This record gives sequence, structure tokens and C-alpha cells, in this order.
Amino acid sequence: MRTKSPIRPRPRRFAPKLRAHDSNTSTVRNTILTPTNGKRIRIIRVRGIQESADGRHLYELYFGTGTDITTDPGKAVDTLDILDLDDDETRTHERGEGPRGLRNEVLSGRWKTATTTVHKIMIEYDEES
Repeated sequence: MRTKSPIRPRPRRFAPKLRAHDSNTSTVRNTILTPTNGKRIRIIRVRGIQESADGRHLYELYFGTGTDITTDPGKAVDTLDILDLDDDETRTHERGEGPRGLRNEVLSGRWKTATTTVHKIMIEYDEES
């Protein structure tokens, strides 16, 4: 008699997506990432980079289209504290563990105080059903 061995699924290689976004310079909310239709954004890490001297600035990251991070604190991702000619990043989350938006919900960003230079925002993420 032949014994049955368990079928093991082939592991898939995890390849997170990366999006670079040039921030606006005002305190108005800016959509920095829109998911593929019907998908959810899962954040792995977000990094803000100041390439030209502009002083220290705070950048709010949150899901949805609220005017700021306090509109719905439950949708908050993090606040980046970007120093002069420096960068800051959120903690790095393992696969399937980072903050996740609702289906079709955008990732928004907003400066607490207006900047005079554009900053680079790098979003490392995954999309889920």
C-alpha cells in the first residue's frame, strides 16, 4: 500500500512594491499612493528624504482623505520627523504585519508646517485582496 505524503505548496517569493513620490510643499493633504482597484495597501516602510536644506519638518502619514492625521486617528500610519538635510523612516514591518488600509483607500501625506523644497517620499508596500 502506498503512503500519502502531505502536499506542500511551493513558497512564493515576496517582492514588495516601491513607489517614489515628490511631496507638495504646503500643509494641504496629498495623495501619495493609490491602490490597484479592489486592493488594499499594506505598508512595509515609508522613508522621507530632504535633499535640499530646509530645516526640520514633520510629515503625517495616514489612510483616507481626511484633512489631517487627527481626522480619524485610527487610520494613522506614522509621523516622519525629517531633520535638515537628513531623512527619517517608519519602522519596517514584516510581511502581512504593517498598517493596512481599506479596499481602494489611498495613502495620504501632509506637512505639519509648509516646506520650501520638495522632499522625496519612498513607500515600500504590498497590495492585498
